[in-house]
Amino acid sequence: MKLKMPAASRLLPVFLLSLLLGLSGCASKSLIIPDNTSLEPNAELWHWRAQGRIAVNDGRGSHSASLDWQQQGYHYQLQILGPLGQGSARLEGQPFLVSLVTSDGQLLQAASPEQLMQQGLGWSFPLSNLIYWMRGLPAPGQVLVLDDQRIQQNGWQIEWRRFSEVDGYQLPSLLIAENGNMQLRLSVSAWQLLPEQ
Repeated sequence: MKLKMPAASRLLPVFLLSLLLGLSGCASKSLIIPDNTSLEPNAELWHWRAQGRIAVNDGRGSHSASLDWQQQGYHYQLQILGPLGQGSARLEGQPFLVSLVTSDGQLLQAASPEQLMQQGLGWSFPLSNLIYWMRGLPAPGQVLVLDDQRIQQNGWQIEWRRFSEVDGYQLPSLLIAENGNMQLRLSVSAWQLLPEQ
């Protein structure tokens, strides 16, 4: 004997999925690339959390991971989790002291995040600059503005492909950075502005 679900019960999963998709759409609104003047307020943002995915391709292979980045002034913490939960690392830093804890519990320390990322994860990218690029801004120093979406800085070409509106700020939701055969792709699925601590 085959049981037949009432019509309302069959629609419940569809309703719940629609509700979840609708709620996630309320968290941030996708935008076309904003003009540079609308990004200037982002320079004031030093307390935030960004969650998403990061992919690195060095020309020999590619690696991807989930990323949870919390920034509190000059202090930051990045939690990186490999595909299907395999491998993780936690990078914590402040000026002149950065530590990396790998998935096997190894603790590495250095004066810059770039040294630790290369040593501990085998990834090489300018994290000190990425703190600015994440917010749609050039890092301090020389920069060549190519257009509203792209800059060149410190040997890297940065392109912001998508933005989201978060509490009145326009923050990147897709950033691509390239340097020679090295490519970094950062997709932010959730931004959260944090109170100062």
